[in-house]
Amino acid sequence: MTQTHAGAHRKRVPAEHRVLGIDRRTLPPALFVIAVFLLLTVVVPRIDASIDWDDPIRAGEQLALTDTIAFTPATGWDIETGFRVGQGESSRKAGDATIAGDGITFQVSPDSFDGTPDQLLDQVEKVTSRTTDPTFRVEGNRSTLTTTTGQTGVVQPYSSLDVDGLVAAFVFDGTGLKITAYGPPTQMTAAAENIRAMIASIHTVDGNNA
Repeated sequence: MTQTHAGAHRKRVPAEHRVLGIDRRTLPPALFVIAVFLLLTVVVPRIDASIDWDDPIRAGEQLALTDTIAFTPATGWDIETGFRVGQGESSRKAGDATIAGDGITFQVSPDSFDGTPDQLLDQVEKVTSRTTDPTFRVEGNRSTLTTTTGQTGVVQPYSSLDVDGLVAAFVFDGTGLKITAYGPPTQMTAAAENIRAMIASIHTVDGNNA
């Protein structure tokens, strides 16, 4: 017992190094850790939230879905993902496109597909019907939608408790396009013309000259 007390006595921090019973020599590293934590969890998120992020589409701009397929988004909507055609950017830099505007999210995803638009939509609906949202339901009959260049696809509306939406499918020479648009019912109604115009604008391009 005597040795234990002696060991504890030898390990006690001298009074001149204590602040409120804490070894003040450990304060600088501890304060640094606290400062970094506050910077990452409080300061940086607030700065990010205060900065407006947007990448608006200008009139006439197009987004490349593949090296031979593009579409024209609604002017003023923001690009969340996607690659512009022209203005120094080649349509060979292409892929999925997501834009947002008027409370609506509009997405186009290209992939290889050799069937018909109806068959592609069948596949899409099999996936979307597995949603965990119990209020999700497909509504109405499928209808055809023709692009301005004469390509015909199919479109199907759907809804859930919080949003309305539509899913469309087109097939361009072995490339299937899955198109979705969704948002609050009121906004979907207001944006219907823009949505259909964007779908109708899908067209093939010359990948060598884009």
